Amino acid sequence: MIKNMTVLGVFGGASLNSVELALVKTDGIDINEIIKTAVVPYPEPLAMEIRSVIGRRICDLSFLQENKQIQQLQQEMTDFYLEAVNDFCSAEEFDEIGVDSLTICNDPADKCSYQLEQGHELSRKLGRRVVTHFHKADLLSGGQASPLTPAFFNAIGQNIERPALFIDLETVSSLVYLGVSGELLAFDCAPGLAMIEDWTFRHANMQTDYNGRLAITGKIHTQIVESLLHHKFLRKQPPKSLDILCFSDKKEHLEGLSLEDGTATATAFIAQAIYQAAQDFLPQQPMEIYVAGEGTKNPSLMRFLKHVFKNQALNLITDLNSELNQVGAVSTAFNTARRLYALPITYPATTGAYEPMTGGEVYAEK
Repeated sequence: MIKNMTVLGVFGGASLNSVELALVKTDGIDINEIIKTAVVPYPEPLAMEIRSVIGRRICDLSFLQENKQIQQLQQEMTDFYLEAVNDFCSAEEFDEIGVDSLTICNDPADKCSYQLEQGHELSRKLGRRVVTHFHKADLLSGGQASPLTPAFFNAIGQNIERPALFIDLETVSSLVYLGVSGELLAFDCAPGLAMIEDWTFRHANMQTDYNGRLAITGKIHTQIVESLLHHKFLRKQPPKSLDILCFSDKKEHLEGLSLEDGTATATAFIAQAIYQAAQDFLPQQPMEIYVAGEGTKNPSLMRFLKHVFKNQALNLITDLNSELNQVGAVSTAFNTARRLYALPITYPATTGAYEPMTGGEVYAEK
């Protein structure tokens, strides 16, 4: 019997700098209440360690499971999640917990998608069932393992005019399209905040472009933007998913620019790539567009998006529900309920899986 449960969602994929938490009442069909949300920054040493692993990792499951540095980081991330959860709420406030940690690599061709968490230890120390590794079942069923938000956006978009489009701005950017007849299409479409954060960190030891200040003062180098738009990923037909470092081989395009110009150019490129994907791959142009995710807090990225989508109004997801300010954590809580009720979170048209798939490994306290 499906009934409401209170789920704590923990999401590490919004940024390289922080984790999101959300306490949600849901039955896996509707979001019935968002009780509270929070964003917790990583301590600087942990953020540095994350960047060093992402910058030097090999997307090979055996290597990742045996690499001492990565295993140590996984333990540190688990300890950090435990501390963040205990500061956010007591274990008596939630029934279940879902953790979708930062994906340090994603390579569907090699059936490898690796997240930094230890579900068994989280369950043991929190005294609750924990759902993690939401990507794995989809990957093993021929899917891209990402994005994991379509069922969530479909649920909160029941009463909006269709066709509709959700733009989700996290470490990578993804599109979720809701069709007039119930069609659900989704795919990663462009780099996201990770590209900006990588640039600002490498060139100024800054975690990100705070409030979009660097981009707004920089000059956009349009020739570089045009060159980046020829990347093979952007021409690939969906379903498709984007590894966090997919565009790392294009870093040299920005080298030689000032901090401000590089930030402005990268930000403008992300916006243009998102727009290009919407033009190239959607069955119909949407009647309504909603923008979600951590990237909505970057005024320059939002300004560039509004510029490229000049003939269409962009709404914030918080226009639907003012509590939807941490979409990653809320959708993780929603997917947790769906996993526990064996409801699908991915579909052939959202990841390329052979059939609708639930996802997530369940760890019970021992």
